[in-house]
Amino acid sequence: MKPKEKGDIALSQAISYYMTNGYEICLPIGDKKDYDFVVEKDDRLYKVQVKYAGYYPAKKRCLAGLRITGGNQSYHYAKKYSDKSFDFLFVYSEKGERYNIPWNRVRARSELSIENQKYSKFKI
Repeated sequence: MKPKEKGDIALSQAISYYMTNGYEICLPIGDKKDYDFVVEKDDRLYKVQVKYAGYYPAKKRCLAGLRITGGNQSYHYAKKYSDKSFDFLFVYSEKGERYNIPWNRVRARSELSIENQKYSKFKI
């Protein structure tokens, strides 16, 4: 699968999770924000970033990149998210596991090993 397809699968898993748990989904127009969508519940708004964690056999774990990348043939960039970029990080792994992690509980800013024991309590 192409990276965009993996991202679409993760996004659909996130939307399904939030909708089935009573959240209203608000989708931004365009792709210029650090978050993928906003959810509303009990008159509170939360920004959500969604990531797909691919399995890396050499490392024997699923990893999700935590950066914004872009550019063209002659220019490439990678930007890290700030502490205030979003409220929740939703991760869907290649193994079919889903995690909903408060962003303030994540210390990594480049790459996340989702199977780390400290994230197990956020598995849904």
